[in-house]
Amino acid sequence: MTRTRILAASGAFLVAAVAGAGAQGAKPALYTAEQAQAGATIYAQACATCHGGALEGGSAPALKGADYNGRAAAQGATPQSLHDVVVNTMPQTDPGGLKPEEYNAVVSYLLQQNGFPAGTAALAPGAPGMKETRVAP
Repeated sequence: MTRTRILAASGAFLVAAVAGAGAQGAKPALYTAEQAQAGATIYAQACATCHGGALEGGSAPALKGADYNGRAAAQGATPQSLHDVVVNTMPQTDPGGLKPEEYNAVVSYLLQQNGFPAGTAALAPGAPGMKETRVAP
């Protein structure tokens, strides 16, 4: 391979790597790993019966995957709007029945399962990125 081809190939690889990093970095870290872990437990107890153990849906809509992404995109869903819906309407048999930190944990788990990275700051309603970021890819 000539030096020109090597440089061109390296440049193309670098552009692809930077573009990939930008795409991965598009979703901000809005919760901690500990919150998502706690949320998984709460989800299993309070949500999985209707939404499915793997968030695949059941008697209630899926919370990840193609169907969820389509609904979230159509609604312009953000982490804040997701949080608001969960807090105000779930669990269906007892809306508002969880503690605020439990709702934050469940939403953290949902964000994790939808490709959002964990960070160092706990999820908090109204925090930077909660209203501006779209949930669906």
